[in-house]
Amino acid sequence: MKVLYASQSFLPSTGGVSYYLMWLGRRLKEAGHEVVFVNMKPPKGRSKEEIAGFKVFRVPDEGEFDHDMLNGYSKFKELILKVFHNRQVPVDMFYNKHLYGYNEYAKVNDAFQRVICEAADAEGPDIIHIHDFQLLPCLTSLKDKPWPLVFTWHVPFTEEVHQAWREAIVEYMRNASSAIFSTKGYTSAAIKSGLPFNRVSTIPPFIDVEQPRARFREKFGIGDGVKVIICVARMDRFKGQSVLLEAAAKLGTDYRLVFIGNGSFSKDVLKVKDKESYGNELKEKAKSDVYSGRVIFTGAVDRDLLMAAYNECDLVVLPSVHEGFGLAITEGMAYGKPVIGAAVGGIPSQIWPGVNGYLVRPNDPESLADAILHILRNDDLAEEMGKNSKAIYEKYFSSKRGAQDHLQLYNRILKFGV
Repeated sequence: MKVLYASQSFLPSTGGVSYYLMWLGRRLKEAGHEVVFVNMKPPKGRSKEEIAGFKVFRVPDEGEFDHDMLNGYSKFKELILKVFHNRQVPVDMFYNKHLYGYNEYAKVNDAFQRVICEAADAEGPDIIHIHDFQLLPCLTSLKDKPWPLVFTWHVPFTEEVHQAWREAIVEYMRNASSAIFSTKGYTSAAIKSGLPFNRVSTIPPFIDVEQPRARFREKFGIGDGVKVIICVARMDRFKGQSVLLEAAAKLGTDYRLVFIGNGSFSKDVLKVKDKESYGNELKEKAKSDVYSGRVIFTGAVDRDLLMAAYNECDLVVLPSVHEGFGLAITEGMAYGKPVIGAAVGGIPSQIWPGVNGYLVRPNDPESLADAILHILRNDDLAEEMGKNSKAIYEKYFSSKRGAQDHLQLYNRILKFGV
């Protein structure tokens, strides 16, 4: 079959959705299928190009979006991010959404709809698959076209979000043959918000990893015999780095705690000043004698160095207060590491307590410290959990499994319509 994927971002832009689509595209191509992409044009980019062997159509097809349109578009999609990451957003902003960039958001989607149709007319796909909240209005504008529509929602979807917002988003999703969520909990919340049972699917995220060239311990001066705990997350109070730092003060053993990440997924969802304040707060606290210089902040790192960190660490910890899926846990599992995470979002679907790691209560440094110590002090247990992590990843969270799940869904839609 031939599949057309539409999303805001794709290579050369980095990020979760860009990598997700590249991994999925490669797996489908390996299986003998064809894939084309429609994505937003980078500054001074071309309208059509080829990336990694895939045809890519860019939006807009001529020129570039003007500054005011992009600002409004960004403002509204950042509002959606705030809402679905449980930030305190007054519901009247929904009823007055035109004041918060919705008109520009809709115009950008109109441009996407035109290019999607042009690409579909030229390429003749069997399925059009749209990704994430940035392109929700395309589901409405494309609903009467001859191509079946699939949609993937990549961020959290919980009942904690105000009902008006959830129902508004579901109205868009109703136009797709199937809307995909990453966890059963998010799927359940969507159904409770009005999405028909036969228009919803659950496909957990997936990743690919590669053997790194970089040498992480060498770069940061960490000896081979030192236990290394890594936390890979943007600097965000909801990622719980402060909880892990407090837990580390209770370890009383030789270790290096490495925080990898910098900034926010959106300059507006987490204000720049707040990001800097939080990061500085953590770094200042880490200067305490109780840590004895054992805490390292790397900031943002390139993908090869990140993969080296997973490859060379002893334990991966994600102590989030709120979380979407928690791909840092998935990546740690892919490298055969024991994993510890807070029991929020998609983390419990990945960690099997006592098998490949432990779940802990969010905002509980005492239980987090106990879990870390239990693994660090038991090498045989850590080795067994690491092997189990690798096995769980390969069975449930590899790109091979993700591609199979997508193909099964596509075939069902082509055969039965839903």
